[in-house]
Amino acid sequence: MIPCVSTLFVHESPFSKIIEWLKRIEVKAWEIIDEKPNELDIKKIEGYKKAVSSDLTLINVHGPYNPLAFGPFLFKRLENTVSLAGLLRSSYVVIHAPKCEDFETTLKNLENLSSIASKFGIKLLVENCTSNESAYLNTLEDFIILFDTTCAKNLGLCLDLGHAYIERNVDDFLSRLYEKLVNIHLHDNDGLRDLHMPLDSGKIPWRRILESLAKKGYEGFVTLECKSSVEESLNKLNETLIRLNIL
Repeated sequence: MIPCVSTLFVHESPFSKIIEWLKRIEVKAWEIIDEKPNELDIKKIEGYKKAVSSDLTLINVHGPYNPLAFGPFLFKRLENTVSLAGLLRSSYVVIHAPKCEDFETTLKNLENLSSIASKFGIKLLVENCTSNESAYLNTLEDFIILFDTTCAKNLGLCLDLGHAYIERNVDDFLSRLYEKLVNIHLHDNDGLRDLHMPLDSGKIPWRRILESLAKKGYEGFVTLECKSSVEESLNKLNETLIRLNIL
């Protein structure tokens, strides 16, 4: 497993503050967010490149997490995200995929976007969201249809454990779609609200889940997506991975 940290906890700060954190926290991978007020552009790309401690540090990208703000223009917006992620040599781009006009149209748009991502050597990862966000793919059944109908080889799953825990379908996703799993969003909540709390602040049995994944040989990313106490959560994640003989 590859520990990764999302910039969610500092995303709405001035860009200079994000850069300070990239320089401060030692981690193998970052997941930066292409969303206001720090949407990606060429200048920010250069800033991110200079900030990481090593050429071996990956900088992955999370697309806009409010797709409704773009409506039918979302996929055009995501094409820009993918292109900029290509300049960062990102391993993946995470997206929240809306049901635009209908599900069939969404599937076609995802396949087209994954084709663009493949030109940059990028995996396109669709994230599961909660059912109260009705514009997104949010059920296991939707994801099964997605992966059964698309022929895109670089299309994968970003499993948000917080969202899946609220929907009571963590085990279902892991048993049915494990082969598509490339990235895990790790944070905590009370089982009712999407709070993005620090690890061990809520009810999610994240250690048990990681242990189960370790037994399966999971080698993908585990991305901390907490809104606070990120360094403390990263220490807990690293301690767990060391205990599992992964780190």
